[in-house]
Amino acid sequence: MGRSDWQHEIDEAVRREDWALSGPKRVIKIVPIGRAPAGFASGYLTLAKFVEGKTPQQIETDLGLPTGYLSAGLRAYGLARLPLAHEYEYDLTTKYPAGLYFNPAHSDPNYPPGASHIHQWKIRDGVALPVDPARTIDVQAGRLFPRS
Repeated sequence: MGRSDWQHEIDEAVRREDWALSGPKRVIKIVPIGRAPAGFASGYLTLAKFVEGKTPQQIETDLGLPTGYLSAGLRAYGLARLPLAHEYEYDLTTKYPAGLYFNPAHSDPNYPPGASHIHQWKIRDGVALPVDPARTIDVQAGRLFPRS
């Protein structure tokens, strides 16, 4: 017998993400290098462990970002605090752009499926999480994202 919707909602409400502010489980927001420094993060988040030891181009592919998005390199923002449960939603892995199965007829071709092992979370609309400038990392094109 399948689980009821209310059972799934309870599981989601008490779910605890295995996140940290430092180390490989730190929550990060990745943007192209060269943007003006940001004080807040919005959009999608992932964990450092999924991108460590990879080039920006490999990360671009693994995250399902538009071609050339990280061609000059990337900036990874670390957060000043962990997101609260009401500030984000889990959107499966990057294999599912925006948490949905990729269908070429209906999906945005600029955001192809990424890797099936990289989890992603979306900061809810209207929420901006503070970033910690001391936890910001710039990675030039062709260089590797540092390991924790």
